[in-house]
Amino acid sequence: MRNNDDWSWFDGFDSDNKEDTTLVNDNKGDREAIRRNENSSYREAADKYEREARRRSQGSSSSGRSRSDQRKSDPRERRLNTGGSSGSGRGSLYSDGHSMEYNGYERSGGAYDSRVRANRQGGYAAGSWSGNGWDNDGFNSDEDRAIRARNLAREARYKDIDARAQEEELRRLREDASYDSERDNRNRKRQKRLAKKQRKKKNGKGRKIKKIILALLILFLLFCGYFMVLASHFDKVDTSDKDLGIDPAVDDALSGYRNIAVLGSDARRDESLDGSRTDAIIILSIKKSNGDINMISIMRDSYLKLENQNKELVLDKITHAHHWAGGVGTISALNRSLDLNIKEYVIFNWQAVADTVDALDGITVDIKRNELRDLNKWGPETGKNVGRKYHRISKTGEQEIDGVQATTYCRIRKTSGGDPGRGRRYKKVMAAVMKKAITHPWKLNALANDVFPNIRTNMSSPGMLWAVLRAPGYDIKKSYGWPKKYYGGILGNGLWYAVPQTLKWNVKWLHKRAFEQNDYSVSDTCSDISDEIIYQTGIQ
Repeated sequence: MRNNDDWSWFDGFDSDNKEDTTLVNDNKGDREAIRRNENSSYREAADKYEREARRRSQGSSSSGRSRSDQRKSDPRERRLNTGGSSGSGRGSLYSDGHSMEYNGYERSGGAYDSRVRANRQGGYAAGSWSGNGWDNDGFNSDEDRAIRARNLAREARYKDIDARAQEEELRRLREDASYDSERDNRNRKRQKRLAKKQRKKKNGKGRKIKKIILALLILFLLFCGYFMVLASHFDKVDTSDKDLGIDPAVDDALSGYRNIAVLGSDARRDESLDGSRTDAIIILSIKKSNGDINMISIMRDSYLKLENQNKELVLDKITHAHHWAGGVGTISALNRSLDLNIKEYVIFNWQAVADTVDALDGITVDIKRNELRDLNKWGPETGKNVGRKYHRISKTGEQEIDGVQATTYCRIRKTSGGDPGRGRRYKKVMAAVMKKAITHPWKLNALANDVFPNIRTNMSSPGMLWAVLRAPGYDIKKSYGWPKKYYGGILGNGLWYAVPQTLKWNVKWLHKRAFEQNDYSVSDTCSDISDEIIYQTGIQ
């Protein structure tokens, strides 16, 4: 019989459990597989033990008890029988219908130790059975308590493992959440810094743009103010549109063009513009949509309808219009006879031409051979008229000329192409002056003091400012001489005239070329003047 205090029989069982514990600790992630392995080992040990016990008990007669009593007292039977009873009851290990299923076993946590099996086999062989178990030392209840205690301890360990795993998972999740939160905070801070930096950068760019715009606006206002001061030096006259002879239908048809008459007076130095005649008449036709400029030169001897000294409308040379009625008389004669809408004019003498060219430090022109001869012939006379010395020109070709030379270049005509040639040279000088003035705006101050007082105009200061501001976008495209077809000769009064053939045809040609009006029909006024010219001269 075993001593109640002797628990050495449980050492093997405990060692197995220690191994199992190590196994569990080493493989926390696969507890289910461990449980399956333990149950399998336990069932193998239990089968072997039961077979040995039955073999021994069949050969023993010293127990004094029946086989049925022995099975009832067998502590293993209670674990093998899920129904809780022994014998031939359903689920008994020894019943005929026993299926050898061990699902009713209590999970012990390991296989039986060899010493435990030996002790129990010895108990079967010796027949040391008691009425309540193997012997009187309470083995049956002690073993059950030990197994239950071990099971509870193992379950507690599993729970502890699960709890630690859950805590570890929670800790990891908290760490992940904390990391994510910190990362989100860092990202938010970074985004805020970037947004702030971008706002500063954008605001900085915006401030720079505003400063640039403000600076440009200030410069523009200063320039406008400065130009207004310069414009005050012009010889200003006031005019009314009703005195300019503009046909309303013509004005509407030419609304896309700004036509300005540029008149060159033959007044000498210190002579007034009043009563002078116009040596050159050029119309600057500016297309408002794109700034294209066409230059139309009118022959000074053109036979047109104009107002005389008695304010009567007569046929005469257009150059006489300024002598009798000034700038208004000239542009009203042009509007009436050529179906134009000229509302602005500029008139200057040859002194102004010389002063303008000298103020711009000269201009560049291309001098032909026949022009060279006339230049050197009439240059000294021009020098006397403008009060300066003429410098001879020794070669032809493109070269820079001064004010007296430029004035002479505009005036010559006898052997240099007559009035049409004079008009062409006048346009070349005007174009060169405009380009030089645009590229040298700082010369305006010298022009204002020396030249502007000799220039008369009816243009308003805002109108002149607008023309100057748009000047960089202007492009001189084409130039035309008018009339295209004419009779040049002496009429009955003994004077030379350029008589249009006919006025209506020449007006249609002008509007087609300069104003892109292909099917233009002349006004009734123009038609009547054309018929009157034919009637007076017999030329058609």
